[in-house]
Amino acid sequence: MNVTYEVSKLAQQDLEEIWRYSIENWSLSQADKYYRSIIREFDKICKQPEIGKPIDDVKKGHRTRGIKSHLIVYKFLSGKIWIDRVLHQRMDIETRLGD
Repeated sequence: MNVTYEVSKLAQQDLEEIWRYSIENWSLSQADKYYRSIIREFDKICKQPEIGKPIDDVKKGHRTRGIKSHLIVYKFLSGKIWIDRVLHQRMDIETRLGD
């Protein structure tokens, strides 16, 4: 299976914050490299939507996929992957997903 993905506004904000944090703490080069690795992981998820760990106990139909220090929270919806959030692994997923 190979589908496309769509990034929510919150996930886009997450990506921008991750990139900004990486610049401030490492470098522009490292920020770009990490950002690209997250986007590549989106592509992997599109090829294998079942690759992530189900989190139905937190939010029905959602899965997580780890990428270094972050978790991609997504679901398969209407023939595409919906990227809901990209959260640091120490963040409380449940409170950040809402309803």
